[in-house]
Amino acid sequence: MKKLIILLFMSSSSILFADTIFDNMDEETTVSTGIYKLSSQEKKQLITWLNDSREKTRDQIKQEVIEEVSAEAIKKDKKRFMGFRREESQREEIQTTYIGEFKGWRGKQIFKLANGQIWRQAENSTFYIPKKMNPEITIKPKSMGTWQLYVKGFGRGVKVKRIK
Repeated sequence: MKKLIILLFMSSSSILFADTIFDNMDEETTVSTGIYKLSSQEKKQLITWLNDSREKTRDQIKQEVIEEVSAEAIKKDKKRFMGFRREESQREEIQTTYIGEFKGWRGKQIFKLANGQIWRQAENSTFYIPKKMNPEITIKPKSMGTWQLYVKGFGRGVKVKRIK
């Protein structure tokens, strides 16, 4: 974010140097920097070099900002499609809550989650728990592209498949 601010500042404040930039220096600064020793041509060369350096820096910052924004977009996209992708390296644990009253699973239970995802039971098993409102849910990636749903406080999970 800092880089973006710097980039915007640099591009919005494009100061064009002129010969008078050195005329505005006080005598002490002129002597301490050695500017007084430079000819008019050398001053112009220095200004050209400074402008070129600023452009390079601006381009470098711009590229870094683009890379950061791209990385954030990839992360967002990755979370959005979690459960649909098969790539093992891109699978992360999902933690959210179940929406509504939860009493366990049976058959082809549908799980509507607070993060907007909808999962369906992918195995024929039954597990009853005391009624809970909006329990915390963890969905963990397992081998061969499968997922296991767990309810907080219970050690047993159920294989699930994402449908939305």
